[in-house]
Formats: sequence, C-alpha cells, structure tokens
Amino acid sequence: MLTTETNTDGKVKTSSKSFADHKEAITQLLKKEWELLKKGAVMKAPAAALGHPLLHIYTGRGYTGCLSFAGTPHGIYVYRPGDEVRDELLRITVDGNIAEVLTLPCLLAWEICYDAQRNMLLLDLDHYIYQYDFEQASFTPLTHTLDKPASFATIGGHTWAYATHPAYYINDKKFPLEVNFVNGSLPICGSLSPDGQVLALHNKVGEIQLINTEDGSLVNTLKGDFKIAEKLLWTKDSSLILVHELYGGIRIFELATGEEVSEEGLQVPGYSKDVSDCCLNEENSLLVCTQRTRGYVFDFLNKSFLYEFPLQHCVKTAQVRFIDNKTLGVRTDYGCFSIYRIA
Repeated sequence: MLTTETNTDGKVKTSSKSFADHKEAITQLLKKEWELLKKGAVMKAPAAALGHPLLHIYTGRGYTGCLSFAGTPHGIYVYRPGDEVRDELLRITVDGNIAEVLTLPCLLAWEICYDAQRNMLLLDLDHYIYQYDFEQASFTPLTHTLDKPASFATIGGHTWAYATHPAYYINDKKFPLEVNFVNGSLPICGSLSPDGQVLALHNKVGEIQLINTEDGSLVNTLKGDFKIAEKLLWTKDSSLILVHELYGGIRIFELATGEEVSEEGLQVPGYSKDVSDCCLNEENSLLVCTQRTRGYVFDFLNKSFLYEFPLQHCVKTAQVRFIDNKTLGVRTDYGCFSIYRIA
C-alpha cells in the first residue's frame, strides 16, 4: 500500500492506494515522488539505508553530456542548463535548499573543481577556462582562444592545470597541445596527482603522458590497448591511475612499473563491463562505478565488489562524485540532484 500525505497551507491531505505487488508499489512511489519534486518539494531521508537516497532535489532539466557539480564548504555547486543564452550554477545546501543562483559567463559547464586553499572554483565552460572567486563573487576568464573543442580542468595540491586547445597550462606556464579526431571524438583529459607534482595528460590513443609540473618535462608515458580515456583518477598515494575508457570499463596502471594491472574484483558484475562514470572517495576505501541507471560499490582496499543500487530519477546516465567518505552526490540527466548513503 502506498500512502501519501501532503500539507498545503496547514491543510493536511492523506490518500492511500493498494497495489498487486511490491515492485508496482515502488514504481508508483517513485512516480509520485517525482511529481512532488517537480513542484518544488525536497525529499529527505536522514535514516536511509545503504544504497538509498538521503536527499533528492529537482534542479531543472539535465543535459546528458554535461552534468557537473562540486562540493565546497559553501554548499554544493550544481550546473543547470538554461536557455540558449544563459546557464546557471545552483548552490545547494546540505538540507536541499537552493541558496544561490549564479549566472555563468558561458554555456555548458563541463567541469567544476574547488580549490580549498585559494577558495576558488576552476571551471571548464564550453571549452574555455574560468575561475570564480568567492570573495569577489566574480568570474575571470583564463583562456581566450579555441581551435578544436578540447579542454580539461584539474586541481592537485597548490597546482592548477587546464587546457583550451591549442594549449594547456600548468599554473601560469603555457604548453602546446596537439589533439586529433578519432572516429569523431577527441582524446583529451587531464588529471593532477593529489600533491600536484605530476599531470597525467591523455591526448593520444592508448597513451597517458606523466608530466612534471615544476618544469613541464616528461616523466613517463603509460601505454595500453585502450583507445580514448574519458576520465583519469589518481589514488591518494599516487601509486595507481584508474583510466575510465570511453565506451569501456576501468583500466588500472601502476606508476612504479608503468604497467597495467588486472583487478578482476573491481569489474562491474554481469555481461557488460562498460562504465558510465566512476569516482573514489578521499580515503580511497570505496570506488563507485555507474552503468547507465545503476551504481556499483566496491571495496577498493580489498579490491572486491560490495553491492549495487538503482540511480533513481535517471533516464540513461548520471555523474557521480563523493561528497564525503560515506555519501555520494549524483546528478542525473532527468534533472535531479541526489545524495546517497554509500557507507
């Protein structure tokens, strides 16, 4: 039985409906919940079990390819597509309230990074890089010329690295960037090590360059039979790099040897090993991978699968990032931002 209680201007209304089985009841529950979310309600469940949402909030329509967000001490900043001339950043509190709406200087926030030391955001907006200063409440462009639609933004330690083709930058140092289309896609992503001393740069099929951020010299090149990497994740001790392959799964490279290592326990269970998105928590105890509308949680220390859970209010895909070591932020293509209890 599904029971719904609403309170409008002090008028409480309760309705109940019976269903043939539990699955049908859950389907109707999610449908009713979505109706209420779109009307401005916020779903809160502080006692939620593992793999269940603590929070749902409707942020507005989602653009499938661009679902960025970032946690900060000020709140969680979530990208919201607007009309053809204006997009926004929403500042959402832990209670699910939209506390602020910022108008972006460009469309399409592909990436949002927070720098706690500078108290700034580093953003990739339609392949141009901007910084947002919280104290000045202002956006400043860092790149101005775009040739091919290739870009990235990453922060590690005291270091910023970002790219707008035809160049990439490590702090204020500029370096040439070469990229070429491969079957309609550009191989481009970059990720700084946690201490900011090494930039992992992918701009060629099957290769990841490890670049010394102090002088721009090449430290090593990781090579594998992957094609295009969509995301690079460093472990906190900088001993491993996880490579999320576009239209593929997770590959793991050991920095000490430069070789790929096999971890069967970190493969998504089932026939397809493809991954839509992935993230590690800060202490590296948990890895979450998504496959379309489901999430898979792994014990990263012991390299073993723990459990899977559904991504609610999701059509095809979502972006995931840990908010802290035990909770996961999820931005879906259906226009929902959620926080799930993971541990």
